[in-house]
Amino acid sequence: MSRPKFSIVIPTFNAATTLQACLDSIVGQNYADFELVLVDGGSTDKTVDLANNLSSQLGHRLVIQSEPDEGPYDAMNRGVQISTGSWLQFLGADDTLYAEDTLARVAAFIDEKEPSDLVYGDSIMASTGARHAGEFDLDRLLFETNICHQSIFYRRELFAGIGPFNLRYPVWADWDFNIRCFSNPALTTRYMDIVISRYNDLTGLSTRAGTDTEFRKRLPRFFWAAAPETCGRILQTLRPKENRQLALRMQLTRRRAGATPDVQKHE
Repeated sequence: MSRPKFSIVIPTFNAATTLQACLDSIVGQNYADFELVLVDGGSTDKTVDLANNLSSQLGHRLVIQSEPDEGPYDAMNRGVQISTGSWLQFLGADDTLYAEDTLARVAAFIDEKEPSDLVYGDSIMASTGARHAGEFDLDRLLFETNICHQSIFYRRELFAGIGPFNLRYPVWADWDFNIRCFSNPALTTRYMDIVISRYNDLTGLSTRAGTDTEFRKRLPRFFWAAAPETCGRILQTLRPKENRQLALRMQLTRRRAGATPDVQKHE
């Protein structure tokens, strides 16, 4: 059996109220070279039943796993492990693909733009109806905002080289992963001027952005979040008298060295 072009991974937990629209947007694609991978955290509602209803339609292209997990990024990591597609996309259970030809357009782009490691397009935000759009580079990720993971397709091999989603960051592990990708000069990232998804930023993790305090410390745009820990670490380092003396001596030595004019020898 040949590997599908795409694995669409959906992490879920008690998502029956929104999942059907997500599933409909996938099975309604006019491009069939994909598998749908639902990684459930042990739902007690009808989440898994809704996915199982697609078994006759999708057959082997439907993969379902349901067991307790450590949150959506743990589920996404498991999705990488149990999926088989050459490219992976991660949709939330309350997100949808934008149009019926979305996967077809992405597949055509990938085939035309080889080699690529990460390709991404745009998302329509539920909160405003605006298009979260445009080309990204490392600076934009660090100083401005993240790419919606719902609009990204990752080549499978990335996860062997870059590593899994870091569970240390419960809300923004995908942002961390994208920074790692864009920081690697060996990887080829490409922007597609295509709307990929409708992203529901009104529910789920999106409403808990302020809780990922560890990741906020890493980003220049949240410099104030790192200030208390930075100051605390400096004070802890300078608490011993010998460390304060050493730091003062180092600064004085450097200042004197900077004040000394360079002497150039002339033969």
